[in-house]
Amino acid sequence: MKYLLNKKTETVYFCLYLSLILGLFLNEDFAFGFIADYLVHKKFMHIFENGILNGLLNYEKITVPHESFDDVSLVASVPHSPLFLLYFFIIEKISNSEFVAKLIHLHLCLLIPYVFYKCIKEKYGFNNKYLKFVPAIIFISPYFRSGAIWIDDNIFALIFLVLSIYYFIKIEKNEKNILTNIFFNILFLAAASYFRPIYFIFAIFFLFNYLNKLNYYRLIYYIFLNLLLSLPAIYYVFVLEINQWFESYLFRKDFITLISVSISVIFFYFIPFIKIFLKFFLEYKFKKIDILVFCSIFLLIYINFDYHLLYSGGIVYKVSNLIFDNSFLIFFFSSISIFVFFRFFLKIKNRSNLSDILLIFLLIIMEIDGVIYHETYDPLIYLLFFLIFKNKYINDYIKKIDKPDFIVLSSFVSIFYLLSIFKTFL
Repeated sequence: MKYLLNKKTETVYFCLYLSLILGLFLNEDFAFGFIADYLVHKKFMHIFENGILNGLLNYEKITVPHESFDDVSLVASVPHSPLFLLYFFIIEKISNSEFVAKLIHLHLCLLIPYVFYKCIKEKYGFNNKYLKFVPAIIFISPYFRSGAIWIDDNIFALIFLVLSIYYFIKIEKNEKNILTNIFFNILFLAAASYFRPIYFIFAIFFLFNYLNKLNYYRLIYYIFLNLLLSLPAIYYVFVLEINQWFESYLFRKDFITLISVSISVIFFYFIPFIKIFLKFFLEYKFKKIDILVFCSIFLLIYINFDYHLLYSGGIVYKVSNLIFDNSFLIFFFSSISIFVFFRFFLKIKNRSNLSDILLIFLLIIMEIDGVIYHETYDPLIYLLFFLIFKNKYINDYIKKIDKPDFIVLSSFVSIFYLLSIFKTFL
């Protein structure tokens, strides 16, 4: 029986791998926008032709025409890490072929579902057979597929983030080789942050969880290594002042708008796990103050909401504007999202729930530039949900995930992928 299950598992993953290879041959970009980013990166990679150091020091001095503009405006830089552009340059030069470069990158990105699989095995084991198939949902994510095919910085950085999470889980599980695990946890997080700087915020999450786990000397070791590995970035951004490539994009929206749009996207990815919230609220005793809290949240969003970027904002925002020609639906959906998260994570006042609240907050500020895209959270939220959320209801769900649960999850991911295909042809 175990042999048959393993063969079935291998067959499922091999078929999904073949679908990704097919997507490569078909130039798949159902997430929409990854081809455009790839072409911009192609124009910028020449900055390293005269040497790596020269390219890094002159990263903001190079201008290239941007074909997405109606006029002949020039772009001074792209809001992506210079080290990612260096990776892009190296992989293109080594392969001497666009197709081969994309093929190499695609296979590197396969580390995400592979390490995800290893993380689940490390944290839960595979006594529940359905957990073996959970990482398969990564292959159905339109953002993973497009990012793997078109050499995207978000997906590439996610390789290192999930590796960092793997060592975090090992630290949480036991005391064995803890200094080595701390080292790799920090090293891979640093790598993720150098390729996608916003991932540095997970250092805050890890530190919060280590405060009660590590002794004084290990905490010092953790903080020292973080500071040591961040010194090149600090020197580059604050001493050399090469920071316009990201600084000009920060704080373009007020915080209430940022929260309301981001939380709507975050909660959207919790929909396949709605069973968890239903179980919680069936046990929850509603009070009159809950109505007041919900109405207050709704009014706060309604009065302060200011988002008019139709090329972003997430599915709820776009559906609201498509059907109602206004943002009323997102006012309602965001209010429900905030209320549900607020009650769900604060009901049990312990350190684990505080860790989850911190994680939700960090997810919100990941889009601190004020332009909210699904690609920021997909497939990231699936990884975080199964690997580092600590809520009792979530962990019980994961340990007991059954066939109906897995069908709901895989159906949700598949429908979203099909909608992405449909959107491409509109």
